[in-house]
Amino acid sequence: MSLHLTISEKIYLNIHEKKDEFLKKFAEEMARRGFKVKPSRESGFDIIYSDIFGEAKIYALPEGKAIRFGYKLGVSFIVFALAILFPVIDFNFIIISAALLVLWTIRVLILRGAINESAQAAYSLLTIKEEVEEETTT
Repeated sequence: MSLHLTISEKIYLNIHEKKDEFLKKFAEEMARRGFKVKPSRESGFDIIYSDIFGEAKIYALPEGKAIRFGYKLGVSFIVFALAILFPVIDFNFIIISAALLVLWTIRVLILRGAINESAQAAYSLLTIKEEVEEETTT
């Protein structure tokens, strides 16, 4: 269970017919960055990544001659609850709570960066492959 922080989307042009190939390359790029993604069982999402700090639900939708790539980034309810409850239980736990929040923020920012970089890399690899194929046929 998670609390959703943000939804981010980006349009990638001229790959509308290559959604599956784009998602495959995206998963490979995420794995290169240390994030193992898996197919999503939830309707409306193609891939999911989750760990103790949160989750990212990723989708790619064909739209005209483009793909609308997006993700919904969420944080773990358990980590969120612990960060709030620690100082309530005992004031001495405020340091633990602050450290948990810092780690949580860093992890979410790293995940967000990895998703954006992996999507851009997957798009670049697909478009470079198309350009090379066009050059060899002409």
